[in-house]
Amino acid sequence: MSAHRFEDRINALSDQDWAWWPLLALRPPREQPLSEARLFLIALLFGGLCAAVSVALVWLLFGPPLPLAVITVAALTFALFYLTARLTLFRSWNRRALRLQRANVPRED
Repeated sequence: MSAHRFEDRINALSDQDWAWWPLLALRPPREQPLSEARLFLIALLFGGLCAAVSVALVWLLFGPPLPLAVITVAALTFALFYLTARLTLFRSWNRRALRLQRANVPRED
């Protein structure tokens, strides 16, 4: 799959309201770049939920984990979520935003 096609698919997915639920208010307009701060907040909220699920899975599979294991699993899950979002959503969204901004700039001829 080409990089452009992958980017188009990521953007098509991120344009879906259901993909942002319950954080739809955090989605910027398509022509506005996604800031690092907003990405971190999204990762904190969605990644936090993923971290909680990961800790619950560890608990169910292996019994009550040690506090250090809880912290480690939660931190690794959050880091993985953030890095994945940074390499996919952030990059694809901001490239499209830049293209849309350039297309909307009036030219002085």
